[in-house]
Amino acid sequence: MEILINELSLCGQYATVDEFVKLALPPVLSVLKDINPTKDQLFKKNDFYLSSVTIRDTLYDIFVGTVSRKYDEIRRAKTLLVKLFENPYWEHDQKHSVESTYQYKQTDIGGSSLAESCERDKVVLSFKHVDYVDRLLPISKDHEVLHIDNLFDKGHYLELCWQRKIIIFEEYCILKFKDSKLNFSQIDLKEGFKIISTTDQHLFFKAFRKFSELPWQQISVDDGLDYKLFNNGQYFRNITYPIHKFRISQKYRCFGYVNGGVFYVLMFDLDHKLSDQG
Repeated sequence: MEILINELSLCGQYATVDEFVKLALPPVLSVLKDINPTKDQLFKKNDFYLSSVTIRDTLYDIFVGTVSRKYDEIRRAKTLLVKLFENPYWEHDQKHSVESTYQYKQTDIGGSSLAESCERDKVVLSFKHVDYVDRLLPISKDHEVLHIDNLFDKGHYLELCWQRKIIIFEEYCILKFKDSKLNFSQIDLKEGFKIISTTDQHLFFKAFRKFSELPWQQISVDDGLDYKLFNNGQYFRNITYPIHKFRISQKYRCFGYVNGGVFYVLMFDLDHKLSDQG
């Protein structure tokens, strides 16, 4: 995807540099971490580094100047922040026409990254700003309304990739539940995501989300998940941990084991035959 940094989301709205670094920078960094450098390009305006953060300080002052030495957050994020200043710049190959009118909230935005995004993949990355708190930004181009995807917080990028079918269901689940109590690294290739039909994906996702959000104590007593020990040691002979299963639907089950407070998924049972064996 071609993602454009929305320089209009920086207009000196922060009272202090400290406020910007502590409150506004972390969400943007979380998006930058998620962006795939092999599939995505991050475009910006030539003079983006001059965008105002406070009344007196620009991005350049904060990230490159002496101010940066005061903040560990900036020093730790140097590699990511470089992406905000280096090529590519969209003005080298401008797509939006000066003959068209682009407006956002009845304000002319011609010549901005927001206008340029209308003629590319319709995605921008915004800093925290009262005018850019929605995931979809309606842009009026001449007599047409275009909706621009607006990334501004952790998880937005992944949801956009799934929404646009850039990633498959397996990859979406692996990334969505990373660092949760669900782990798919041990799943059987033949009895894993490959056997889930497109129409059943919502059932699995709903169960995964519930399992990952509930505390362990509640999982063990939840009637919907029906989490229990699988009493057939022969089927999973190579696994040294006790095998458990939980309910995806009335018929479908998910099997795995727990280690270190994490449920490692091994396989799915779609016909209940395995589940009936224990």
